[in-house]
Amino acid sequence: MTPQKPPATAEKLIDIAESLFAEKGFYGTSIRDLAEGIGIAKSSLLHHFPTKEKLYGAVLKKLADEMTHEVQGIREAFSDEKEQIFAFVQLLCNNSEKKPNRENIILRELLDNPKRAEKAKKWFFVDYFRELTGMIKSGQNQGMFKPVNPEIFILQLLGAHRYLIISLPTVKQFFDATIYQQILTDHRAELESFVKERLINEEGV
Repeated sequence: MTPQKPPATAEKLIDIAESLFAEKGFYGTSIRDLAEGIGIAKSSLLHHFPTKEKLYGAVLKKLADEMTHEVQGIREAFSDEKEQIFAFVQLLCNNSEKKPNRENIILRELLDNPKRAEKAKKWFFVDYFRELTGMIKSGQNQGMFKPVNPEIFILQLLGAHRYLIISLPTVKQFFDATIYQQILTDHRAELESFVKERLINEEGV
């Protein structure tokens, strides 16, 4: 299902706010920062989004919808769950290079969310997580995947990837461009090796 888009004006505000939240995080960004960065009066911003939390939630929902739609696209494009999981690994790595704002917001959210988790009424990435674990469960039902805990496997896969992404700005300062690019290439291979060793049932169909 294609995610529904907000009204045009609100959509523009969400797009611009995405960059600001990616740069400073939720706690480091004020309503004034957002209004000035977007180039509108504070009152106009609050007309569309009464609180910073509402605007941030809209940004998270947009990202979560995009990510869920991407995984759904993979599951529709490949009938074989093995192909799906390896296509997802490539998607992870490609998005980290092509969509840095998204990656920064997700990383900041993972660090900041514990402060708000108990009060949160909705976790926007639940459908994304369900699509991924559903992929694993489907592969297990087909005998392609080992009987691992789907939730733990996905968390470990995402965690291994996110850790490298957190490290990249520092790593880039220490190594020349050739070594840096090799790190990115080898990272893809390491994630694929993790999937093969931890998940793929070589004795399955």
